[in-house]
Amino acid sequence: MDGVAVNTLLAFEAVSLILGETRLLDRVDLTIGSSERVAILADSGTGKSWLLKLAIGLASPGSGTVRLMGVALDEAGPAARRLLRARCGVAMQGGSLLGDLSVEENMRLAIGTGGGTTARRIDRLLLEFGLEQVAATRTDALSVGERRRAELARAFVRDPELLILDEPFEGAFARGDRLEAQVRRRIVPQGRALLLLTQDAALAGRLCERVYRLDRGRLVQQDAAVTVPAATS
Repeated sequence: MDGVAVNTLLAFEAVSLILGETRLLDRVDLTIGSSERVAILADSGTGKSWLLKLAIGLASPGSGTVRLMGVALDEAGPAARRLLRARCGVAMQGGSLLGDLSVEENMRLAIGTGGGTTARRIDRLLLEFGLEQVAATRTDALSVGERRRAELARAFVRDPELLILDEPFEGAFARGDRLEAQVRRRIVPQGRALLLLTQDAALAGRLCERVYRLDRGRLVQQDAAVTVPAATS
Protein backbone atom coordinates (compact mmCIF):
# COMPACT_ATOMS: atom_id res chain seq x y z
CA MET A 1 0.00 0.00 0.00
CA ASP A 2 2.96 2.28 -0.74
CA GLY A 3 3.84 2.99 2.87
CA VAL A 4 0.31 3.62 4.14
CA ALA A 5 -0.15 1.99 7.55
CA VAL A 6 -2.49 -0.98 7.57
CA ASN A 7 -4.73 0.70 10.16
CA THR A 8 -5.04 3.88 8.10
CA LEU A 9 -8.67 4.16 7.06
CA LEU A 10 -8.41 7.36 5.01
CA ALA A 11 -5.41 9.06 3.41
CA PHE A 12 -5.06 12.12 1.22
CA GLU A 13 -1.68 12.19 -0.48
CA ALA A 14 -0.74 15.53 -2.10
CA VAL A 15 -4.34 15.97 -3.23
CA SER A 16 -5.15 19.05 -5.31
CA LEU A 17 -8.45 20.13 -6.83
CA ILE A 18 -9.13 23.03 -9.17
CA LEU A 19 -12.65 24.02 -10.21
CA GLY A 20 -12.79 26.62 -12.94
CA GLU A 21 -10.09 29.08 -11.95
CA THR A 22 -10.35 28.35 -8.23
CA ARG A 23 -7.83 26.12 -6.49
CA LEU A 24 -9.93 24.56 -3.73
CA LEU A 25 -7.31 22.09 -2.51
CA ASP A 26 -3.56 22.51 -2.79
CA ARG A 27 -1.46 19.38 -2.16
CA VAL A 28 -3.48 18.30 0.89
CA ASP A 29 -1.92 15.55 3.03
CA LEU A 30 -4.01 13.88 5.72
CA THR A 31 -4.21 10.45 7.34
CA ILE A 32 -6.89 9.11 9.68
CA GLY A 33 -6.24 5.84 11.44
CA SER A 34 -8.48 3.51 13.39
CA SER A 35 -10.24 5.27 16.30
CA GLU A 36 -8.81 8.69 15.35
CA ARG A 37 -11.13 11.70 15.36
CA VAL A 38 -10.10 14.53 13.06
CA ALA A 39 -11.86 17.80 12.28
CA ILE A 40 -11.35 20.16 9.36
CA LEU A 41 -12.60 23.71 9.87
CA ALA A 42 -13.55 25.51 6.69
CA ASP A 43 -15.84 28.33 5.65
CA SER A 44 -18.67 27.76 3.23
CA GLY A 45 -17.53 27.61 -0.38
CA THR A 46 -13.88 26.81 0.41
CA GLY A 47 -13.93 23.13 -0.57
CA LYS A 48 -15.16 21.47 2.61
CA SER A 49 -17.86 19.37 0.96
CA TRP A 50 -15.48 18.38 -1.84
CA LEU A 51 -13.29 16.72 0.77
CA LEU A 52 -16.19 14.40 1.59
CA LYS A 53 -16.83 13.58 -2.08
CA LEU A 54 -13.15 12.86 -2.67
CA ALA A 55 -12.91 10.73 0.48
CA ILE A 56 -15.58 8.28 -0.70
CA GLY A 57 -14.81 8.32 -4.39
CA LEU A 58 -17.71 10.47 -5.59
CA ALA A 59 -15.19 12.87 -7.14
CA SER A 60 -11.61 12.53 -8.35
CA PRO A 61 -8.75 14.91 -7.50
CA GLY A 62 -6.95 16.88 -10.15
CA SER A 63 -3.73 15.37 -8.82
CA GLY A 64 -2.64 13.25 -5.91
CA THR A 65 -4.16 10.10 -4.45
CA VAL A 66 -7.01 9.35 -2.06
CA ARG A 67 -6.90 5.99 -0.30
CA LEU A 68 -9.93 4.57 1.48
CA MET A 69 -9.29 1.53 3.67
CA GLY A 70 -5.84 1.35 2.08
CA VAL A 71 -7.16 1.20 -1.50
CA ALA A 72 -6.28 3.93 -4.01
CA LEU A 73 -9.69 5.08 -5.24
CA ASP A 74 -8.40 6.06 -8.67
CA GLU A 75 -7.40 2.42 -9.19
CA ALA A 76 -10.69 0.96 -7.92
CA GLY A 77 -13.66 0.23 -10.17
CA PRO A 78 -17.25 1.26 -9.39
CA ALA A 79 -18.09 -2.01 -7.61
CA ALA A 80 -14.98 -1.82 -5.44
CA ARG A 81 -15.74 1.79 -4.54
CA ARG A 82 -19.25 0.84 -3.48
CA LEU A 83 -17.87 -1.86 -1.18
CA LEU A 84 -15.42 0.60 0.36
CA ARG A 85 -18.17 3.20 0.86
CA ALA A 86 -20.25 0.53 2.61
CA ARG A 87 -17.63 0.50 5.38
CA CYS A 88 -18.21 4.21 5.99
CA GLY A 89 -21.04 6.19 7.52
CA VAL A 90 -21.68 9.49 5.75
CA ALA A 91 -23.86 12.50 6.49
CA MET A 92 -23.74 15.21 3.81
CA GLN A 93 -24.43 18.84 4.62
CA GLY A 94 -27.26 19.19 2.11
CA GLY A 95 -28.56 15.71 2.89
CA SER A 96 -28.84 12.71 0.61
CA LEU A 97 -32.02 10.99 1.78
CA LEU A 98 -34.46 9.98 -0.96
CA GLY A 99 -37.45 12.22 -0.42
CA ASP A 100 -40.06 9.82 -1.85
CA LEU A 101 -39.05 7.07 0.60
CA SER A 102 -39.84 6.89 4.30
CA VAL A 103 -37.18 7.19 6.99
CA GLU A 104 -37.21 3.43 7.52
CA GLU A 105 -37.09 2.72 3.78
CA ASN A 106 -34.05 4.97 3.41
CA MET A 107 -32.32 3.05 6.18
CA ARG A 108 -33.24 -0.33 4.69
CA LEU A 109 -31.93 0.79 1.31
CA ALA A 110 -28.62 1.79 2.92
CA ILE A 111 -28.14 -1.45 4.82
CA GLY A 112 -29.46 -3.91 2.27
CA THR A 113 -30.94 -7.25 3.26
CA GLY A 114 -30.34 -8.87 6.61
CA GLY A 115 -33.61 -10.23 7.96
CA GLY A 116 -34.20 -9.89 11.66
CA THR A 117 -30.75 -8.46 12.34
CA THR A 118 -31.45 -5.58 9.97
CA ALA A 119 -34.84 -4.89 11.51
CA ARG A 120 -33.47 -4.84 15.05
CA ARG A 121 -30.61 -2.54 14.14
CA ILE A 122 -32.93 -0.10 12.37
CA ASP A 123 -35.45 -0.15 15.23
CA ARG A 124 -32.67 0.58 17.73
CA LEU A 125 -31.36 3.52 15.70
CA LEU A 126 -34.84 4.95 15.17
CA LEU A 127 -35.38 4.89 18.92
CA GLU A 128 -31.96 6.33 19.79
CA PHE A 129 -32.33 9.23 17.37
CA GLY A 130 -35.95 9.97 18.31
CA LEU A 131 -37.37 8.92 14.96
CA GLU A 132 -39.72 6.11 15.94
CA GLN A 133 -42.80 8.34 15.48
CA VAL A 134 -41.81 9.33 11.94
CA ALA A 135 -40.33 6.03 10.75
CA ALA A 136 -43.07 5.60 8.13
CA THR A 137 -43.05 9.26 7.02
CA ARG A 138 -41.60 10.29 3.67
CA THR A 139 -38.42 12.20 4.30
CA ASP A 140 -39.52 15.11 2.11
CA ALA A 141 -42.31 15.70 4.68
CA LEU A 142 -39.93 15.91 7.66
CA SER A 143 -38.73 19.06 9.39
CA VAL A 144 -35.12 20.14 8.89
CA GLY A 145 -34.18 18.81 12.32
CA GLU A 146 -35.87 15.47 11.69
CA ARG A 147 -34.06 15.09 8.38
CA ARG A 148 -30.72 15.70 10.07
CA ARG A 149 -31.49 13.07 12.70
CA ALA A 150 -32.55 10.64 9.99
CA GLU A 151 -29.37 11.34 8.04
CA LEU A 152 -27.25 10.66 11.11
CA ALA A 153 -29.16 7.51 12.07
CA ARG A 154 -28.64 6.18 8.56
CA ALA A 155 -24.90 6.94 8.81
CA PHE A 156 -24.61 4.37 11.61
CA VAL A 157 -26.81 1.70 10.09
CA ARG A 158 -23.97 -0.38 8.58
CA ASP A 159 -21.89 -0.32 11.78
CA PRO A 160 -19.21 1.79 10.02
CA GLU A 161 -15.50 1.84 10.72
CA LEU A 162 -15.21 5.47 9.58
CA LEU A 163 -17.73 8.30 9.94
CA ILE A 164 -17.53 11.32 7.63
CA LEU A 165 -19.89 14.03 8.84
CA ASP A 166 -20.37 17.39 7.10
CA GLU A 167 -22.07 19.95 9.41
CA PRO A 168 -23.90 17.07 11.12
CA PHE A 169 -26.08 19.14 13.48
CA GLU A 170 -27.00 21.96 11.12
CA GLY A 171 -30.68 22.82 11.57
CA ALA A 172 -31.13 20.56 14.60
CA PHE A 173 -31.52 23.50 16.96
CA ALA A 174 -33.94 22.05 19.53
CA ARG A 175 -32.05 18.77 19.94
CA GLY A 176 -28.53 19.82 19.03
CA ASP A 177 -26.87 19.06 22.37
CA ARG A 178 -28.71 15.76 22.77
CA LEU A 179 -27.90 14.77 19.20
CA GLU A 180 -24.22 15.58 19.67
CA ALA A 181 -24.13 13.45 22.82
CA GLN A 182 -25.80 10.57 20.96
CA VAL A 183 -23.28 10.76 18.12
CA ARG A 184 -20.39 10.89 20.60
CA ARG A 185 -21.69 7.78 22.36
CA ARG A 186 -21.74 5.92 19.06
CA ILE A 187 -18.23 7.02 18.05
CA VAL A 188 -15.91 7.40 21.03
CA PRO A 189 -16.57 4.32 23.23
CA GLN A 190 -16.85 2.07 20.18
CA GLY A 191 -13.55 3.24 18.71
CA ARG A 192 -14.87 4.46 15.38
CA ALA A 193 -12.81 6.90 13.32
CA LEU A 194 -14.29 10.29 12.47
CA LEU A 195 -13.68 12.97 9.89
CA LEU A 196 -15.73 16.01 10.89
CA LEU A 197 -16.15 18.84 8.37
CA THR A 198 -17.51 21.97 9.99
CA GLN A 199 -17.36 25.73 10.47
CA ASP A 200 -17.90 25.28 14.23
CA ALA A 201 -14.56 25.39 16.04
CA ALA A 202 -16.15 24.63 19.42
CA LEU A 203 -17.81 21.50 18.06
CA ALA A 204 -14.53 20.39 16.49
CA GLY A 205 -12.80 20.78 19.85
CA ARG A 206 -15.44 18.78 21.68
CA LEU A 207 -15.57 15.84 19.27
CA CYS A 208 -12.06 15.57 17.84
CA GLU A 209 -8.46 15.05 18.93
CA ARG A 210 -6.86 16.71 15.90
CA VAL A 211 -8.16 19.89 14.32
CA TYR A 212 -7.08 21.50 11.05
CA ARG A 213 -8.20 24.61 9.22
CA LEU A 214 -8.54 24.67 5.45
CA ASP A 215 -6.77 27.89 4.54
CA ARG A 216 -6.46 28.79 0.83
CA GLY A 217 -6.52 25.13 -0.08
CA ARG A 218 -4.00 23.98 2.49
CA LEU A 219 -4.51 22.22 5.82
CA VAL A 220 -3.09 24.11 8.80
CA GLN A 221 -3.08 22.27 12.12
CA GLN A 222 -4.72 24.15 14.97
CA ASP A 223 -4.01 24.02 18.69
CA ALA A 224 -4.76 20.64 20.25
CA ALA A 225 -8.48 20.14 20.73
CA VAL A 226 -9.92 19.92 24.20
CA THR A 227 -10.80 16.31 24.94
CA VAL A 228 -14.35 15.85 26.17
CA PRO A 229 -15.25 12.63 28.01
CA ALA A 230 -17.72 10.39 26.24
CA ALA A 231 -21.32 11.03 27.22
CA THR A 232 -22.97 8.32 29.22
CA SER A 233 -26.29 6.74 28.37
